[in-house]
Amino acid sequence: MPLLENDVIFAFLNEHDPNHTIAEKIFLKLRGGEVTVGISSVGLVEMELIYRSERVEDKLLGDLAAIAALPSVEYVALTPDVAVASVYLRQAFDLTFFDSHYAATALSLDRKILSFDQSYDKVHGLTRIDPETV
Repeated sequence: MPLLENDVIFAFLNEHDPNHTIAEKIFLKLRGGEVTVGISSVGLVEMELIYRSERVEDKLLGDLAAIAALPSVEYVALTPDVAVASVYLRQAFDLTFFDSHYAATALSLDRKILSFDQSYDKVHGLTRIDPETV
């Protein structure tokens, strides 16, 4: 089960995002049970922080509800091992805070991450699945 990175979620939620159509196709497959993905609990925190910083918290409940209603999603909790691995990945591969957590989480699962972000391509042992291929 690959980890679904927040860039795909944000592309789905924002119809002005250049990757919205691709993300929309993935979410249709998730709704239909054709694809199963993991979503990191850290991703939910990132959503809250972004919505708060952009002063659009009024949209947060609806967007979280839309994600929570997906049948083919397994939520992955942050563990101490993933937190430690994320620190290593930030230092070794110059990943952002959240990207390092997503990479560490994906490595703890099946080593696959569904993301538009090519920075994951440099992480040894991690396979990035381009959303266009799903």
